[in-house]
Amino acid sequence: MRASGGEQFLCRARGRLKQTGGSLLVGDRVIFQPAAGAADKKCEGIIEAVLPRKNILHRPPAVNVDQMILVTPLRDPAPDWQLAGRLLALAEQQQMKAILCLNKADLVTAAEQAETKRMLEAFPYPCIFTSALRGDGVQDLIEHLGGHCSIFAGPSGAGKSSLLNAIHPDFSLKVGSVSDKIGRGRHTTRTAELLVLPSGGMVVDTPGFSRLEFVDLEPQHLAGLFPEMRPYSGRCAFRDCSHLSEPGCAVREAVSVGKINRMRFEHYQAFFNELMNRRDQYR
Repeated sequence: MRASGGEQFLCRARGRLKQTGGSLLVGDRVIFQPAAGAADKKCEGIIEAVLPRKNILHRPPAVNVDQMILVTPLRDPAPDWQLAGRLLALAEQQQMKAILCLNKADLVTAAEQAETKRMLEAFPYPCIFTSALRGDGVQDLIEHLGGHCSIFAGPSGAGKSSLLNAIHPDFSLKVGSVSDKIGRGRHTTRTAELLVLPSGGMVVDTPGFSRLEFVDLEPQHLAGLFPEMRPYSGRCAFRDCSHLSEPGCAVREAVSVGKINRMRFEHYQAFFNELMNRRDQYR
């Protein structure tokens, strides 16, 4: 645990706190008391209470985060754009800022990078092309981290830990390679870890994953998690338009003229159908 003055303490939770069933998560703000004399180095403080949380992420597990750095590899492994879309919707659901970090830029040609930029036209989030190996975009990323508690999220092998080492070499985080057999990264980060940046701000390094399900989300609320769709949703002919097949849909019209990114809209359609199918299963 890190105190407001910067000191670090090895703490345990008060017994009654454990009995309430509340588990501590990375990013929790707590009230604690230093142990008398702090002679026992296995326990230098007692956590008395957990303060109210601003938000909570179930996967990756963290709380009180205000910004997501979505690390998506351009190659090795291939980018999973639909997983990226899920994470961006999660960031919106938890009222977090989001930045798309397109990593491993050193593994693609200039033409391939230009094609990715074209594919991301009308994308509603800042996009930074980075390379932990060459240092591309690292300074730009650092400037976005100051004053925030940011979570680095993305699939295994995306290069999250390598990027954090490039941002601050003293982190010395373990990095791994991509499995040739399964085409995905091997887990090197096993648990979420809160790291403090020397330039200000904090970051949460998280384990990678390849599957993410929406939690506590109804289909009719999904469009609100796509910021580029919000200006058009109220212009549809039908108030309860799902933006899938109804006539007079302003959202689909915006997609057809390039005002909404087509790939993003395809993600919306897939997620909406997934949520509808899940709701039907539990009726």
